[in-house]
Formats: sequence, structure tokens, C-alpha cells
Amino acid sequence: MKKRLKALPLKIQLAGVGFGLVLLLVAGYMFVVSPQHAQAAKLQTQVDAQQSAIYHRRAQLRAGMHPPTIQTADLFRLARAMPDREDMPGIILTLSQVARAAGIKFDLIEPVLAATPPVAGSYQEHRIHLLFNGDFYGLSDFLYRIRSLVAVHDGKLDASGRLFNVDTVTFNVTGNTFPQISAELFVDAYVYALAPPTTAATPPPATTPSDSTSDSSVTAAGATP
Repeated sequence: MKKRLKALPLKIQLAGVGFGLVLLLVAGYMFVVSPQHAQAAKLQTQVDAQQSAIYHRRAQLRAGMHPPTIQTADLFRLARAMPDREDMPGIILTLSQVARAAGIKFDLIEPVLAATPPVAGSYQEHRIHLLFNGDFYGLSDFLYRIRSLVAVHDGKLDASGRLFNVDTVTFNVTGNTFPQISAELFVDAYVYALAPPTTAATPPPATTPSDSTSDSSVTAAGATP
């Protein structure tokens, strides 16, 4: 079998390698990238449910009723997966640590400026741009580890880190060097958008009757002998 493969022209061999790489890319998208969108929607639903429970508890406290018990552990895991602040240094540190655990290193990790401001009660995506040169299987391990930071098992949230969504992955192979590849990735981190604090309107400062005071002073001075 090996002799037959070696007997094939080089173009056919390269075409076979390229076809295999395309199959790997399709499989990686189906099993790694695509499920993250559904994962983000599930997480947003759980965040809304916990937020409603908090509002309900506050209403009961105002009415003097005995409040129900809130599962603090679940709320803590939600806050870990989708915090209410950006913390871009922490995001970059997490990506670097996961890459180190997968045995790879990125040539570039840089944030991309957000296009729209967050909406209260929803979530905002913060995009990170990554460049990679190295082993394809190490990068696949990184994608698996990023996805495994947040998961739902039997309806229960399991969050060992922040929620990331690998939005775009572009591969490039130079010559016959596979599994050595170069890749460009765009990863989204999620931030829960809180309602902005309301500030009471301050009344305008009262004006002092400076003109009338000046007139009175002049009149009094003129009346003095």
C-alpha cells in the first residue's frame, strides 16, 4: 500500500493531504466551534433566571416576608463564567494558561475593540485576536480545553473558568509540512452587562442678588453725612 502511495504523483499526494485537512477543519468546526453558540444562549438563560431570583428576593425583603434560599454555589459559577466586568488582563492570562496546558504558545494575543456598548440586562462580547504557528494537534487540544472551561451536565452548570467562544479559525499549511501549521483565531469572551447606576438630578445653584446688594451699598454710602 505504501509503495502504491509513493508511486502516485506528488500533486495527487498533496491533494489528498489537503482533502484530509479540510475534513479535519469541518470536524473541528462541528464539534468545537458550533456548540459554543448554543452554550452562550444556555448560559444567558441561566443568568436571567438567577437575576430574576435576586430581584424577587429583594421584593420579599421589602415586604417583610421570609425570603427563599438562593443557591449561592450556582450563582458563583455563573459569575465565574460570565463576570460583570471585562478584566482584559485576566482574559489574556487565562488564554495563555490554557495554551501552556495544551503544550502550545501563541505568537500574538491582542484584544479587538468592541464595536457597540453593552446593553443593561444582556451580555457583551469582547473579541481577542490570536496568531499561532506550531502543531495542529496541540491547537486542537487548546480548542477542546477552552470549550471545557464551561459546560452543562444534566442541567447543572460546571464552570472552572470563563466562557469563551471560538468564533473564527483559519488554517494555513506551507508545502508538505503538516501537522505544522499557521493559524489565525478570533475568540469571544462574555461580560454580563449590569444596569447603569441611577443618579439623582441636582438642582441648579441659587443665584445671589449681587446687583441689589451693590445698589443698597451705594445708596447707604451716599446718605451718610
